[in-house]
Amino acid sequence: MPDIIKDIPIDGQGKIECSVGILTFNNAEILSATLESVKDFAQIIICDGGSTDSTIDIAKEFDCTIILQDKKFKREDGKIKDFAGVRNQMLDTANYKWFFCLDSDEILVPELVTEIKEIVQVNKPTAFWVPRKYVIDEKIVDCATTYPSRQMRLFHLDAVNRYIKTIHERIELKTGVPASELKNFMLIPMTTNTDAIQKKWDYYIDLEEERVGDITLRRWIMTCMENLKISTLYLFRLLRNSLFCSGNRMPIKLELQRHLYHINICKRFWGRIKSF
Repeated sequence: MPDIIKDIPIDGQGKIECSVGILTFNNAEILSATLESVKDFAQIIICDGGSTDSTIDIAKEFDCTIILQDKKFKREDGKIKDFAGVRNQMLDTANYKWFFCLDSDEILVPELVTEIKEIVQVNKPTAFWVPRKYVIDEKIVDCATTYPSRQMRLFHLDAVNRYIKTIHERIELKTGVPASELKNFMLIPMTTNTDAIQKKWDYYIDLEEERVGDITLRRWIMTCMENLKISTLYLFRLLRNSLFCSGNRMPIKLELQRHLYHINICKRFWGRIKSF
């Protein structure tokens, strides 16, 4: 079990009997809005990476259960190297069978909270994909090449095994367990600072490079072809959105960042080729 800084006993009375798990590290500027959106849940678990700002103080104000990210899941610089590992720490700390995985900058709209409450009351072991929409300058983005953007964030612990994959982690369903999609969406505030976005993507590429290690030329070609396929799909969606999608659109400069990510993977992995 992870080290617990503060564990608030909650009986669930008047609350949604579901645990919410959030990874944090110096997120004081954005965390209050996230926690406010899940205040109706019976348990909020903060798995912190050693914050030096007021992140922990804010978490305590919301009566969160606070644990520390295990050092074995982190790099020497303190950044996470095994995202599945730290998310599984939160599963081990959950007081309730239902679990919702949330990032520190994400927000649940009231309609989604109500929908989750109804599901939890039925209490049938299953899992749900949650639709997501970006928010830029307090405006919801209606058109983006990554739409439909959905992730499996809500699940019953009896319906899943554990989180798998050190990077781009996901929850693994038990054999035969069905998954449905929720009607309402969650919000993802997004920066327009391309340098910040590039820094984030470079971090993921670093982790991917460490995980893969040396590769063959054949593996490099297959990796680049897969990334080219994804980029081609996004380019098609970009054209489609420009012609047929009305509403607020994702800025072009942000759309292009994802293509740079796929290009940079190929460039970085080229230096890892050791055999044919």
